[in-house]
Amino acid sequence: MDKHQVLLPARLSLGVVALVIGAAQVATASNCYECADNPKWNSWYLYDPGCGDFRYNGWVTDMPSDSCEIIVYDDGYTSRGHDYNHRDDGYCHYEPGYTMCYCKGDLCNTEGFCSQCEYPRPTPGTSTTTEATTLTTTSPPPPTTDATSTSSPDSLACYQCMGCSIVDSSTPVISDASYQSCVTTISLSSGNVIRGASYDQHSDGECIQNTVSLFCWCSEGLCNDKSIQL
Repeated sequence: MDKHQVLLPARLSLGVVALVIGAAQVATASNCYECADNPKWNSWYLYDPGCGDFRYNGWVTDMPSDSCEIIVYDDGYTSRGHDYNHRDDGYCHYEPGYTMCYCKGDLCNTEGFCSQCEYPRPTPGTSTTTEATTLTTTSPPPPTTDATSTSSPDSLACYQCMGCSIVDSSTPVISDASYQSCVTTISLSSGNVIRGASYDQHSDGECIQNTVSLFCWCSEGLCNDKSIQL
């Protein structure tokens, strides 16, 4: 057994129950990365401060499930594990404070941060993060600011923050040529605002609402600085 391949004591009973109840639905066990980078969750997950790494390659557990999950939290923490609810590959689930995404296949829950769910945590190493230097509290900065000067002319710059109803001179900016639009997300239950970038192309001003969140996209540099009213 690999030094990183274990059965979680705290989750073993859950896996046994899932095996008994779901035997007709789950034919074989699956290998998933299992970790959390929040030390407070060590009773449910294997604590690993590197769990939030994009290409996580650490603890693996073999459990009776047919899909794996990644959970990204608004406070920056990440957890990975098994899904026992038979969700489809690429499925997204939203809750106040976190986003969950699912995949099929052994060790599939790495190299991703739920980007298909419009979660604004881009791939590390592919973006330039800096501070907006020309933003004032009364007017948004133009697309050609110092915040975009460190990337190529074709890069799209977007604000990236969580719990930010407004932007100011301290709001981080990310930019990358692969970004197709900027996005602002607001939780319908809590009113929490998240700003970030999307790898998918959307019409300028397009907004979509699901049961828990409202998403609005724009296509110009640093355009996701607007307030959204429910």
